[in-house]
Amino acid sequence: MSGIVKSFKNLQAKINANVKVKKRNILLYVAIFLIFLLAIGIRLSPLIRGEMLIKAFDPWIQYYNAQFIADHTLYEYFHWHDLKSWNYNGGVDRFALFPGLNFTSVAFYKILNFLGFSVDVYTVCYFFPAFMGGLTVLAIYFLGKEVLDEKCGLFAAFFLALSPGHIQRTVAGFYDNETIGVFAILMVFLFFLKTIRTGKISYSILGGMFVGYLNLSWGGATFIDYIIPLIVLLLIIMNKYDRKVLIAYAGIQGTGIIISSMYVYFNYGDLFNSLEIGGMFLFTILLILYHRFYLKRGEYPKLYKKSMSIFKWLLIPGTIVVAIIIWAYPDLIPFGFGDKFQSILNPLIRESIAFYASVAEHAPSAWSSIYYNTLIPLMLIPLGVYFCFRRNIAADVFLLVYILLAFYFTSSMTRIILVFAPAAALIGSYGLVNVLKVFGSYLGEKKVGFSKKRRKLSRKTKMMGKTEIVGVYVLVGFLCIAQIVHTTDVATTQMSYSQLTPGGALYDWQESLMWMRSNLPGDTVVVSWWDYGYWLTPIGNVTTVCDNNNLHVSTDGLVGMSFMQTNELYSAEILRLLGADYVLVYFGYFYNALGGDEGKWQWMLRICNNHYEKYLKMGLWKPNWAYNSVFDESEYVNQTSGKYRDKWFDSTLVKLLFQGLPTRNTGQFQQGTIIYNFLQQLYNLDDSGNTWLSHIPTDSFGYANYDLKTLDLAHLSPNGLVKIYKVDYSALESDISLDNPKVFNNGYGICDVKNTGLEDVFISKVSINGIEYNHILDNSSDFKLTAGEEDTILIDTVSKGTIFNESDTAQITVTAQTEDFVFTESTSNLFVQEPSGEVKILREGSKVVFNETTGKHDVYLQVKNTGTDMVLLSNFYINSPAFGFGDVEFLEGNFLLQPNEDSLAYLTNPSVSFSPVGTINNISVVTWSNFTDTTLFSSNIQNENFEYGLRILPEERIISPELSTQTNETSRIHIPMTNNTYAKLNDTTSIQLKIKNTGNNIFTLSEIELLDNLWTSIDTSEYDWAPIDGDYFISKDEEKLVEINITENLFDLNNEVGVKIIGLFDGDRVASDCGFLHFMNSTADLEIIEQVNGFNATFVYNNTVGNILIKNVGNHSLTIDLSTSHSILVNSSAVLDKTFLQGDSFLDIQDTALISFKINETAVGELEVGDVITIKVQTEEGIFETIQIIIKEKNE
Repeated sequence: MSGIVKSFKNLQAKINANVKVKKRNILLYVAIFLIFLLAIGIRLSPLIRGEMLIKAFDPWIQYYNAQFIADHTLYEYFHWHDLKSWNYNGGVDRFALFPGLNFTSVAFYKILNFLGFSVDVYTVCYFFPAFMGGLTVLAIYFLGKEVLDEKCGLFAAFFLALSPGHIQRTVAGFYDNETIGVFAILMVFLFFLKTIRTGKISYSILGGMFVGYLNLSWGGATFIDYIIPLIVLLLIIMNKYDRKVLIAYAGIQGTGIIISSMYVYFNYGDLFNSLEIGGMFLFTILLILYHRFYLKRGEYPKLYKKSMSIFKWLLIPGTIVVAIIIWAYPDLIPFGFGDKFQSILNPLIRESIAFYASVAEHAPSAWSSIYYNTLIPLMLIPLGVYFCFRRNIAADVFLLVYILLAFYFTSSMTRIILVFAPAAALIGSYGLVNVLKVFGSYLGEKKVGFSKKRRKLSRKTKMMGKTEIVGVYVLVGFLCIAQIVHTTDVATTQMSYSQLTPGGALYDWQESLMWMRSNLPGDTVVVSWWDYGYWLTPIGNVTTVCDNNNLHVSTDGLVGMSFMQTNELYSAEILRLLGADYVLVYFGYFYNALGGDEGKWQWMLRICNNHYEKYLKMGLWKPNWAYNSVFDESEYVNQTSGKYRDKWFDSTLVKLLFQGLPTRNTGQFQQGTIIYNFLQQLYNLDDSGNTWLSHIPTDSFGYANYDLKTLDLAHLSPNGLVKIYKVDYSALESDISLDNPKVFNNGYGICDVKNTGLEDVFISKVSINGIEYNHILDNSSDFKLTAGEEDTILIDTVSKGTIFNESDTAQITVTAQTEDFVFTESTSNLFVQEPSGEVKILREGSKVVFNETTGKHDVYLQVKNTGTDMVLLSNFYINSPAFGFGDVEFLEGNFLLQPNEDSLAYLTNPSVSFSPVGTINNISVVTWSNFTDTTLFSSNIQNENFEYGLRILPEERIISPELSTQTNETSRIHIPMTNNTYAKLNDTTSIQLKIKNTGNNIFTLSEIELLDNLWTSIDTSEYDWAPIDGDYFISKDEEKLVEINITENLFDLNNEVGVKIIGLFDGDRVASDCGFLHFMNSTADLEIIEQVNGFNATFVYNNTVGNILIKNVGNHSLTIDLSTSHSILVNSSAVLDKTFLQGDSFLDIQDTALISFKINETAVGELEVGDVITIKVQTEEGIFETIQIIIKEKNE
């Protein structure tokens, strides 16, 4: 009986205990429920504004996908190739987006409708982030409870519910992957810690299921892939590893990979080439090996301890090495990092990756931003860190790693604040609860953490009274209220607006998107900067070429190229490449908060430059591209002062932004309006000190009025923020490009012009610096260019009396027109320069004939441009400019010659006679730059039946080698020596000639006449001649050798001799040719030449500086090496500072070299004017020559 009574008493005690627990649980559940409602309520702040607009950009494409899933079958979704996005690149697979968010929200939509709640997909997508924000708050409660206790969970839930950093990504309307991502991360951490504590496999599998869900929902799953192995590694190092850790790691990661691999876009190759998957796989293998070693620690305790000790000692230097590699040489990491994650690890490289640097949310976080987005938990983090070190269990290791990594990543990239927010809430709550436990213990009977002796001491000294304790609780309450006030203010004033309606007052985007949806077909291609792609397709229902997915960054660069080009037609070419029907620009009127394109231009430019090599291969190069890049940013803005330069104002983007806007205020725009702010900006100064206004053309009403050839304004939003231009490509069909423009100081200018359009154009006017001048085209007498045709314009300024001076600046403007379109193209400013150009008379294509039918001499002269610039042939004459030709006609080409181009001039009525046949005259051609080429000719006979011709081979004539070193001589009268044509001195003096009958009839070689260097005939008794084969007849095209034997000692070595050969037919002279030779030695020989035509060629001045002219007059090539001491000697002593002024160390037959040197007075002694010195020159072959000369006065 007593047992029964005792049992009832125990039951009563249990009931009383359960009642107490239930009362406590009710308060706990009420608190959790209220925090849950608070979390959702504050995330519904946009409803205060009466707007149910999805926020930002990415959420719109998520809604676009969700709507498609709701309206179509799964098969259709997983075969959905959307051509309305990335149209230039062939569209995009929409099912490639992370499916977790879309399928979860569509599942909610289906369930709600099944239960009878009539809601649409948009409504579910709009409220879904707020609901997930509430679930995330519940998740962090359970995580806090696992880390410490229920109190920690409650505070963590409270702080996360009121965290601006988390709210900004879970506010109603922000329908994006992060809404699920943070929730899933916290659930993974929860089950990870539960598994480590309990060792239950079920918890690790649940955690793995959330890893799989996370991998299918958000790219931020990478955070889990790195943090969990790092925690496991630290637990091993801290001797806190056991089998539970292996169960936690293996179950979570294994289950996660299995679930992730079920998705169609899972790449099994990532096991071997991805750091996230492959690295995890490798770490798992290492962990299993370690676990086997760990299980044997009892059998080999010394080995285990020693191995772990070595590992720990190597850890610090190893960590430093790995950090340096990650920071400086990330490519060395197995599998490698992606550019995005690499830029998070090392933010210093972000500027070099223009795309990542261009995204605002990729920027590093300022301290103020981190504080603003967390507030109170940030202050509590040091407390949490302290208590983590004090307790030092696995959960504390997790907290430390979590907060440190989240803080570093958030500092590197502001977007990651949503990962830092729960970390700060959790560890801050952990620290706060531990502090409150200490203070709260004073209100009870037991002081936590104090010994009995310490408690007695505290009573005596009254160290902590109730007033102080209550004060602490009041302070904590104040901090919580501050968090509520701050977050409520941020949520209602900043997060309640959609970016579609900045400030809740500007509806330009909504109006413009609706205009597109109502007026443009769905396949209309609208080109804009990538920021707006996720609005244009889902809301505007138009086709885009780039969007926020940035699947093809090079296409972003093409859009940037089209916007930042200073040549509108070049922009239109890129737009045509992209298939653009319309172009959209967004102008923020220089308000940073509006985020207009005027603040994004530098990224358009830089992203474009990052793909310079690709665009070159695509054939997109234009003459105005910068060196080794598309654009030079310094040409657009002074990067020191920040002031804009001319190219910025001339860019297509700026023209589109400013077009149609007022440029003056007559009182209609009030201060504070966005237009008023824009008008004030126009009085800013550019880098040259001019106002912005000076760059803007205006109409009579003062509105910006650019002469746009290809872009017509189709739609202007109410406040002018959004402008949509229709692209008209007809101007591209009528376009010219200018290249190689030059203006010379001789009264002429040239410029290459190409018809780059599709229609014929007429070059109607050419002007320099705004003044029209006469012009002609090289190949078009009617000034017309067909499509693709190129020509050169010659501009004549001298006829109007204009002669530009060298270093003047000039700009060439060409006006062209089609049947119904007139347009101009201008060069950039260029400096006037000295004309250059070289021409050469080609003797092999030239001839002088006496036409017996007309009784006149005709000259056919082939002239070639051997220079690098175009030349104009301005004159032809005989022997002297005073003796010209009566008529000049071009049978081939004309008087304008491009480099390497030649023409055939027909010259008649010469003022100097070529009769009789054999008369020698020099014919010269002169260019506009006064460059002259001269060579000698004699005449041949032409009649009705035959044309005679005789040539000494080779037909080319050259300038005397020694003359070319001393004068500007241009007369080419010398025959190049060959094995068949030469003049030699050996045992006998002889000349050998190779001749050819270039006519069409046979004739007889009748006479040869020798001339001295003054062109005076030498007595025929001094020489005799004969064909080597003994036959004086020479047939058509026949070549023959002729030998001339000359009286001994009539000529010396290197003497000049002229040769004239004449042919007869029926007793009449019919053919002739002529040329000059220098006598050479029949063996190797060298000569020092003292004078050339009266000019001193070899000399030494009394300042010890001298020149020496040497010539190879032998029959073998020679080498003179100036680096050797024996090459030049003066009075048997080596000279100093030897330098080739002309020629080089290799001397072929008849080659010359002019060498300067300085006498070594230390070796030779002091020299005075009148002293005689001996100079010796020696080649490497041992050939030498000496000469004695007299020291001259420097000015002689």
